[in-house]
Amino acid sequence: MDTPERFTHQLDEHDAWQREAIRHHGWALQAVLGDDDGPPFVYTVGLSGFGHPELILFATTQATAATVLNDLAELVRAGHALRPGDRVRVRNGEVHLLTFPDSGDWLFVANDLYQQPDGPPVPALLVVPAEELSPTPGDDLPCFFCR
Repeated sequence: MDTPERFTHQLDEHDAWQREAIRHHGWALQAVLGDDDGPPFVYTVGLSGFGHPELILFATTQATAATVLNDLAELVRAGHALRPGDRVRVRNGEVHLLTFPDSGDWLFVANDLYQQPDGPPVPALLVVPAEELSPTPGDDLPCFFCR
C-alpha cells in the first residue's frame, strides 16, 4: 500500500539518482509520459551547469529521445554551443534546434535545480526532427511514481 511516506521516499530516491547522473555524466534525462492533454517528451537536466540551454524532444519513444538528447549533450560537454537555427546530425537522423519559449511550464526538474531565485526559467532549445528519426530499440518505462 502506498503511503505519503512511501511517496516521499520514492521522490528522494529519484532525486538522488538524478543528482548522481548529473555529477557523473553532466546531465540526466527526465521522461514525461503522454496523456490526453499532450504527447510524451524527454528533456535534459544539467546542461544549465555548462551554461547551456536544456534540450527537449517531444513525441518519440523514450529510447529514441535518450539517444538523440545524449548525442546532443555530448556535443555540449565537448564544448560546442548549440544555438537556435542549428541543424545537427545525430545517430538517429538530423534535427533542427529552435528556441523553446517558456521552459517553466515544461522543464520542472531543470528549473527546480537551476533557476535562480526570482529569475526567469532556465533557457531551453526545442529539438525537432528534420526527417523521420531512426528508432532506438527499447520499451518506454512506466511512471516511476505510479508503481
